[in-house]
Amino acid sequence: MKKTIYYLLILTLTSLSYGADIKIVAVKGTAMVRHNIQEEWKTVSVGDVLKPEDSIELKRKSSVTILLDGMKKLTIPEFVIIDLSDLRMLTQEELLLKLAMEKVRSVPTRDDDGKLLIPTTTTVHGTNKESTPTPQSIVSDNGLMQLNGTKVLYENRFYATCVLKAKEVFRLNPELAVNVETRLMVANALEKMNLKTEALSEYIELSSEKLSQTQRSFIEHRIEQLKTAEEK
Repeated sequence: MKKTIYYLLILTLTSLSYGADIKIVAVKGTAMVRHNIQEEWKTVSVGDVLKPEDSIELKRKSSVTILLDGMKKLTIPEFVIIDLSDLRMLTQEELLLKLAMEKVRSVPTRDDDGKLLIPTTTTVHGTNKESTPTPQSIVSDNGLMQLNGTKVLYENRFYATCVLKAKEVFRLNPELAVNVETRLMVANALEKMNLKTEALSEYIELSSEKLSQTQRSFIEHRIEQLKTAEEK
């Protein structure tokens, strides 16, 4: 298993291709940046140039507009944490590979006696994650802000990284996995990537959750449609 994970990691690292620098073109309220895996958050200002390995945090009643590759403007709304490395497109193959890695990470760890080990609550640091004991209230806030970041990714058509980030947030913050709307967004993002089998699995898994009648009707409809498409 360890060899498999190592092989997948090597393939993933070689597939990463970060874009150009990212320029801050507008700021409202309080916008913070964390460079690479540093712990310290610093205030950003118009004209600042960031790197893909940086992360941005927006407080309440704040927003920031960034310029990607000197061409695309993207506005990040309030109460969001987003890793700038996620502002990139991935192929189907890259997404499937990373989903496989995320699935491996999600398997509960067991000790030498085969007993499940309960992981400590963690904080996420950009594209590099470290397990650090953190007060639950802080983790919940941090996780929710990152979950809000997945909506920014989806709305700007970064469907693959939207899926990956959402699954990572759910793994690190299990209490947020009950967010049906975000999970529906993940399933739809998989459909956008033309990964119908994976989308079908998401909908089927969602169907066992506590849903409103509208949500249940929609999910059952999508399951039926995707199953019909698979049979053709």
